[in-house]
Amino acid sequence: MNEQMDIEVVRTEALRKLGRNVVNFAKIEAAFKQLLSISQVEGTPKTISDQLRKNQARLHKQTLGCLVQEFHKNIMSDPGQSKPTPDVSREEGISISFKVAYDDPDFFKAQKRARSNIVAERNRLIHQDLALLDTSSVEDYLKLISLLDEQNPRLLAHLEELRWMIESLRECLAKFKDLYGDRFNQT
Repeated sequence: MNEQMDIEVVRTEALRKLGRNVVNFAKIEAAFKQLLSISQVEGTPKTISDQLRKNQARLHKQTLGCLVQEFHKNIMSDPGQSKPTPDVSREEGISISFKVAYDDPDFFKAQKRARSNIVAERNRLIHQDLALLDTSSVEDYLKLISLLDEQNPRLLAHLEELRWMIESLRECLAKFKDLYGDRFNQT
């Protein structure tokens, strides 16, 4: 009876920590979707709203791996990459392009690798570690708990970085709206 109770306690703890990490993976995915949906838009206030809805719909069902690849391609700015020239041919309109720039090429590569590793960790957890879990083994649950505890700080660090990006972008957009909002609300 004591052995059965022990596995229940360990199983409950493992499932609680598994849920915590899965929620953190979901939050990371949602942050990528949010950043990507607003990272490159242009037009009038009306067409930008439509564009944002289309971007959100397109990103809605993308996998974490696809989101990270798109983030690397469209948002991360390689230190050696030339800066894009904005299209100013429109008389009235807005063009928003959100980029994250890195001056240090080694740091840039490390950041890309870290984001790609998060995708690999998530896939390994869901498709291998859990699939091979012996649900009658206390030892397997203890190994899972150890893996989840070791993984969680990396997830939290990525969440913090993405939170900073989202908050920075929101602050910039709010300042832009404060400065120019009346001009575009007349449409």
